[in-house]
Amino acid sequence: AAATAALSLSACGGSGGSDAGTIKYGIYEPGADASYLLMGQEKGYFAKHDVKVEIVQFKSAQQAFPALLAGQVDIIQGNPSEALLATQKGAKIKFVGSTMPGQNYALYAKPEIGSLNDLGGSTLGISTQTGLPAVVAKAMLLQSGVDPAKVKLVNAGGAPDRYKAVVSGRIQAASDPLDYAAQAQQDGIKILAKAKDVVPDFPRYALMARTDVLERKGTAVTNLIAGLVEGIRYADTHKQEAVALAAKTLGVPTSDPQINATYQEFHDGGYLAMNGEIPVKQIKYLADLQVRLGITKSAVPVDPMVDDSYRKKAIDKIGEVPSKYYGAAK
Repeated sequence: AAATAALSLSACGGSGGSDAGTIKYGIYEPGADASYLLMGQEKGYFAKHDVKVEIVQFKSAQQAFPALLAGQVDIIQGNPSEALLATQKGAKIKFVGSTMPGQNYALYAKPEIGSLNDLGGSTLGISTQTGLPAVVAKAMLLQSGVDPAKVKLVNAGGAPDRYKAVVSGRIQAASDPLDYAAQAQQDGIKILAKAKDVVPDFPRYALMARTDVLERKGTAVTNLIAGLVEGIRYADTHKQEAVALAAKTLGVPTSDPQINATYQEFHDGGYLAMNGEIPVKQIKYLADLQVRLGITKSAVPVDPMVDDSYRKKAIDKIGEVPSKYYGAAK
């Protein structure tokens, strides 16, 4: 199912294949932050670093992680929570880098909801009960002293559907990316809180690879990371090109306020891994949070899952720059 749903794009014009210089790289469908995710491909940085990359897009983690475990992709960018759960079941996965460790989720609500403390008894839109929208929402509620059990969490579809459900009044609140911040102002929808402000240790993305891929394609993984990081750096310093790439990806004009607001949020807000840094402390927070929420009985040991050697080799190639990640000092 994951293979059928995925959209494969060759970053270098080739068909990919299974040779050691080719990486099948899985990502979730890009939103308004597409420029940061795809600039490495757009500017030819993968070819520069002598790696063929096939980008495979998935709707959600429910597609991406089964594809990773089944060998349909070599490495994925996704939330570490699914990797922690898969490891508990015996999967051999390593954290090898990151692109956007800063968590860009927020809770949107109808105007009558004054604060997070007012969500008790309300209906809040998520996806699955263990997916990122649910877990980050529960973390924000716990941190604010609100019992998640007193908030009705319902599956309200994908991110756009959840936001629209708040606008239409079908639900009182939703857990969604900040992509809709600009639209929310027009729709009279309130941003109750940003995850980065309430639970700053909650990570967004990490790069995860199977151990057999690292053994067979270690050099290609290093070169992929180098290309991704160079793409992020370029996007962060070339706003006009970044906005144009996001607009092209989403099929909207470059004047779209959603794209421009999202670019500025990422540029100013410290969400980016300018050196591909692995958010180890934040992943450990997530492992502990899974226990607090009853998702797991014991925290998954994170240190054995971290292999920073590929990222270090990548940064040796392109040079280190000052970090912008808001969690780097924690």
